[in-house]
Amino acid sequence: MLYRAWTWARKSCVRGAGAALAMAVAFALAACAGEEATPAGQVATAPGVIALRAGLNDPQDVNIAVLMFLPQSITVPVGTTVEWRFAGPEPHTVTFFPPGQQPPSPDQAEPFFAPTPPTGPYDGTALVNSGLLPQGPSAASFRVTFSKPGTYRYVCVIHPRMVGTVTVVPSGQQADDQQQVTQRGDQELQQWLQEGRAAKQRLLSQQPRRTANPDGTTTWFVEMGTTTEHTDVLAFAPVPATLRAGDRVTFVNNSRAPHTATFLGGRSAPSPDSPEVGQMVPGPSPQVLNAQSYFNTGLLPPNAPPGNAPPEAVRSFTFVISAAGTYPYVCILHAPSGMAGTIVAQ
Repeated sequence: MLYRAWTWARKSCVRGAGAALAMAVAFALAACAGEEATPAGQVATAPGVIALRAGLNDPQDVNIAVLMFLPQSITVPVGTTVEWRFAGPEPHTVTFFPPGQQPPSPDQAEPFFAPTPPTGPYDGTALVNSGLLPQGPSAASFRVTFSKPGTYRYVCVIHPRMVGTVTVVPSGQQADDQQQVTQRGDQELQQWLQEGRAAKQRLLSQQPRRTANPDGTTTWFVEMGTTTEHTDVLAFAPVPATLRAGDRVTFVNNSRAPHTATFLGGRSAPSPDSPEVGQMVPGPSPQVLNAQSYFNTGLLPPNAPPGNAPPEAVRSFTFVISAAGTYPYVCILHAPSGMAGTIVAQ
């Protein structure tokens, strides 16, 4: 179920190796050309509409995904339409559960990947759900109109710590306007961007863990991203330049997102909704790597939930480097966020 949930989430994001890399480059170029952040209110909204962001990949570094609603809470008058904007590439949901229904764990969230839009003004008594957005490289939006005063909690079903609230007050009471929502969202965004950038710097600068093998070779451990309280860093830790033929590379997922390490060997990447993404190809760890064949770790589960995560052996996969050469790899699920790397063996 975990494999199906996360691959379904990306099925419109990656259709092949060329598409994945092209999308990653497109987002990266947009980041370089863009501003520090794109304010939620930069595009004018209609009267009675308040806009905010549902997560955001760093405009300067697509590897960093902010997993927060921006801002986390807003106050609006009754009758207001709230619009969530999904810039991507990391997808999210805006999901309001009715009283008595709890959000699922991420590996049980697949039923909520399709939308359940509101049938009219929302009063808190029914499920309302955006489904996963965006589907592909284009931005998306989702609107809900609130008809009844109260406090309404909503979540992203694939990022459990991504929680927001809309407080609806009677007309005439103090509420946020668009400028206040945008300003507060920008302030929160800057905090989480700094948090994610610092985490990525730590990931890239740390010395890789290694062990000496009895035959004189070395096993190197490569971290598959990292997670902070408000962000996912969707990047592999670098492989050391001193790696030699005969050494081993063990990919370890200590983040809170699932990942693959996939060596395409010149073929196209499988569609993320293909069962192949979840399969260990050509078989279980360890595998002797060559530059011509397709290799896949399968879906390595996250180091979550806290205190009850799968053991490291389940979250790891080892490759033996058979010969000197260059071996590029990618995480199929997060290729749009630029999660890729290269092993160079001497």
